[in-house]
Amino acid sequence: MKPLSQHIGEHLRIVQPSIWKRVYELHAPDSVFMTMSYPKWFSTLAVITGESETWEIYKPSIWRSNLEIRKQGNQLPFAKFVNEKWGRGGVFELPNGDRIKYVFKMWKGLNEIYSQQDQRIVSFDRKISFKPVMNIIIEQKSELLDKYPWIVMAVYYIMLERRQHAAH
Repeated sequence: MKPLSQHIGEHLRIVQPSIWKRVYELHAPDSVFMTMSYPKWFSTLAVITGESETWEIYKPSIWRSNLEIRKQGNQLPFAKFVNEKWGRGGVFELPNGDRIKYVFKMWKGLNEIYSQQDQRIVSFDRKISFKPVMNIIIEQKSELLDKYPWIVMAVYYIMLERRQHAAH
């Protein structure tokens, strides 16, 4: 399977195959690229499976909105997401000091991922239909996106959390 950032110009989308299960799939034109599922119905732990790796996204504290990411089976996280104030996005802090920025512009409804050089890498475009569908637009090649493809699903996790909190 080719790396995620080589899908520039292709039709990628995140779908929920069944409204009865908390399972979300990132579809490439020819296959399912990644899957994110919640093992328990009310759990904040999400498991992302892609290619031959599995990662877990979880909240280390109910009092903070930061996330941590670890490989399944490991106790320690290798990456984390730190929220910015006012819910405008945040930063993924990756190994070796690498960073990827997530930007959320509420009034414009934009969700985007930016490189360390402030170049847009990925855009999210929500389509409303019978089932919610999120179109993913890969804007340009990124070595970090290829190395950490789970970031796309982690951003979707954040979007789902935001939507759930808005409903309450």
